[in-house]
This record gives sequence, C-alpha cells and structure tokens, in this order.
Amino acid sequence: MRLFEFFTLILSTGTLYVLCFLKNKRLFLYLLFLASICCILQYFFEGGRWQFLPILYSLPLMYFFYKLNKVSFIAFQSLFIGFLLLVGFVLLTLVPVFNLPEPNGFYHVGTETFHWTDSTRNELFTPEDATDYREIIVQVWYPSKEHKRKDSESYLDHINLRSSTMAKAAKIPAFLPEHLKYIKTNSFKGVKCEITSAPILIFSHGITGSRHLHQNLFEFLSSRGYIVFAPDHTYDANITIFPNKRVADYRSDLTGHPDSISMRQMQMNTRSEDINFILNQIQRINSGIIKSHVSNRMDLNRVAVGGHSYGGATAITASYRDKRIKACFNLDGWINPISKDIITEGISIPFLFLGRPSWASSDYSENYTLLKKFLKATTSPSYGKVLNKTEHLDYTDIPLFSPIVKYVLEVGSLSPSKSLPMINEIVFSFLDKELNKENGSTLKQALSNNLISDL
Repeated sequence: MRLFEFFTLILSTGTLYVLCFLKNKRLFLYLLFLASICCILQYFFEGGRWQFLPILYSLPLMYFFYKLNKVSFIAFQSLFIGFLLLVGFVLLTLVPVFNLPEPNGFYHVGTETFHWTDSTRNELFTPEDATDYREIIVQVWYPSKEHKRKDSESYLDHINLRSSTMAKAAKIPAFLPEHLKYIKTNSFKGVKCEITSAPILIFSHGITGSRHLHQNLFEFLSSRGYIVFAPDHTYDANITIFPNKRVADYRSDLTGHPDSISMRQMQMNTRSEDINFILNQIQRINSGIIKSHVSNRMDLNRVAVGGHSYGGATAITASYRDKRIKACFNLDGWINPISKDIITEGISIPFLFLGRPSWASSDYSENYTLLKKFLKATTSPSYGKVLNKTEHLDYTDIPLFSPIVKYVLEVGSLSPSKSLPMINEIVFSFLDKELNKENGSTLKQALSNNLISDL
C-alpha cells in the first residue's frame, strides 16, 4: 500500500469512527477535510487505480449520510461505509503496487533496449509471409555509478497493450492489471556504464513469459558487475511489442497442439538461434559497430546463458551448440523438448540446475529423470539442486505481484522475501565461480541453506 493510500484509509476510518461513536460535528468535518485532501494528493502524486475506488466513494457517502441524519448515524449506514473501507483495504493489500527489491551490489543499474532483425532467418511463426525475417526485442541491464539522473524505468513498457493481453490470457476484465503501470524498477535509461571487461549473461524466458518477469534477478546481477541481455522470443512470449507498437502475439499453438514435443523442438531451434544471433550482436556492440552504452565494456570470453522453464531448456541447447558460451544455469527448466542427443551427451561447460522439489504432479513427471541423465553425462562441474517450498513460478518475479498468487498460480509457500534473495545469490555465486574463477566458497555457502537439497 502506497503512502497516500495508507493515510487516506486511516483518515477515512477515523472519520467514520468519529461520526458513529463520538458524534463530534467539528472533528468529523475536520477529519473528512483531511481525508479528502489526502485523497487528492494520492491521485496527483501516486496515480489513481481502481483498487482505491471503495475508499474514494466512502468520503462523499459519509458526508451525504451526515447531512441526511445530522448527528445520528444508523447502523446500516455505518456498516455500509465500514464495508466499503474494508473492501478498499483488502484490494489495496491483495493487489499492491509492489516494489522490486533494491539490488545490493556495488553498482546502480542502467538499461537500454534494442530491436534487431536477423535477415538470415525466416520467421517460423509466419510461414504465410516468405519475406518476414526473424525480429526480436532485446533489453540489456548494466552496471552504472549514476543514480536517479532520470526517473527509473517502468516495470512494464506499453502497459495498455500488455494489460489488455494479460487480461485476455487470464480471462479477466482489461482494467484489472492496469495498476502495473505504476510499478517502477531500479533501472535507469541514459546512464553511463561504469565497468570494463564485464562478464555477460544472456537469459531466456519461459513459454508465454517475458523478459520483464525476471528483472529482480537482472538488476541483482548488474549491480554486481554483470551485463545482462534478455530477449522476448517473438511469438513465444506472451506479447512482443516493437518500437512502432506493432504487436507479435503468442503463437506457440500454431500446429493446433500447443504441448506437442515436436512443436516445442521446432521452437527450440528458433530460440537457440536467437541466442546465437544475440551473441553475434554482442560482438558487434563490443566492437562499436552497434552503438550502445556497453560498447567495448564486455569480456567475450566470459559468457553465460541461463533461463527459466522452457528458457532453461533453451539455455542448455544453446550451450551445446555455441562454444562461445562458458557456463549455463537452468531455473526449474523443462527438459523434455531438449534433443535426446544433448540429454545423452550432456554439455562440456559448468552447469547449475535449481528448481522445485518435484515435477511429479505436472504433465511431464519424467522431467527429473531426464535431468539426472543429463547431469550424469555432463563432464564439467554440475549442480542439481532443489529449493524446498517452491513451485514453478517462484523463479520469476510473479510472487511479488500479490500475496494470493500462491493460491491461484504455481507459486509455493516460501515467501518471496526469502526465495528471491536465495535464488539470486545462488545464481550469482555460480556465475562468479565459473566466469570469474572465484574459489567457490561463496557458492558452497549459498547451497548450504537447509532449504536447499540435492536433486
């Protein structure tokens, strides 16, 4: 609950109490005036949202009932106003304008976004157009010493387009997610990159996911010296929005069988090639061919790839195919779509898996059986770990959205105030050990938590 929302609620509750029990006309009008002023300030400084409406409506109703009944206030009217305030409190609590955890590294965080076209590849999802080449949106987060030179970036760009899409996917009214426009990140555009020879991470989101759903992790790593690139895999993301506001929707069910392994393997090739293409673009950025705040700031010999869910499978596949990648991690990744050859042979670089305790209740109960086979075949140091009390979406920012998401989505009982810092620290410690050649003591300590166990 935001500051002026909180004060308006407190003042409104106090106003109702005075009217019902103290029956003090002067004090009632004084508190009602203060609550109204606070409500106005809330609108101009914090922005209006539908969750606040019950509290807003309570103020004129209290004045109306006051004028109607003079000093008396019948039980029904007081209960009605009290109910409105209670509804407002519940809505503001359950649907918060949350804050991303502030990263605790040495650096602040800068960001910029690219729109790239790979003219060597036709778009898989638009076979009707032979001239349609693969386009992707890629955002980068990087270390900076500049802070609050400009307002921080919004958590979601093009919120009107995104909220309507999310509402359609969830089968809810379009206005319900619009409050997300008020959520800010800890990242800033236009700031200078304050590091040289930084290690690189490319991160791949899950099916129907988005780069936006992992910003807590990206800001954490960037604040500790990493440059992070994250694409929206076009037609595989929930929605991809290009600079001219042209929209690419989710089309993973193009064949009519959205969960078919054959379709997912076709997507896997496209996603893996996206990672390869991004690496090529990173080389062009570093050489100055593509202008960027991170030009000549990256160490191309220290490249890692990671991902969540289907993005975790993407990371493994890309690591197997592209020898420029030196480390790989997988957050509760889906193993089934990975080629049998890769599962059998493993990869030759350090690998970390961190996920939920079990996939037994999913449609892919054999997921961990395949993962263990892959881990056994991987020749470099590998870690197969589970974080107890977590589910699939705990490895995204989604647990921050509401305290009730665990009742409606695949979110575990572990509080995000505990799970997200643990995940961040484990990923960072793994990358630091394998890319920066740290001795591994930090990783060992991070994995020693009693909530972490072996696969």
